[in-house]
Amino acid sequence: MKHRTIAIVFCGGCNPRIDRGKIASEIRTLLQADGYQVEINTIAVDYIIYLSGCSANCALKYTCSKAPAAVVAAATVDAVVVEKRELVSEVVAKVRDFYEQLEKRVSE
Repeated sequence: MKHRTIAIVFCGGCNPRIDRGKIASEIRTLLQADGYQVEINTIAVDYIIYLSGCSANCALKYTCSKAPAAVVAAATVDAVVVEKRELVSEVVAKVRDFYEQLEKRVSE
């Protein structure tokens, strides 16, 4: 697959329970190493990572995109509790899995 554009969309950061900047930086570094283009705070992409510092999940709450996504809200990914140290690897695995499944469908 040629075009793999990801966005990391942040909440406002009023009540952070996680270090959103550090998590975003680590996710971006890993995905860029895999050839993904990673944008910040845009929804004109193929896949979105919503990164909210707390369970209010404002990064997703105030967005109108219908793009496929992974949702981080404090120490959860897609509403499943994850150890804080595993947040980055969990999100990166979800992105990779999404594109692997998409490539399989396209090749069938």
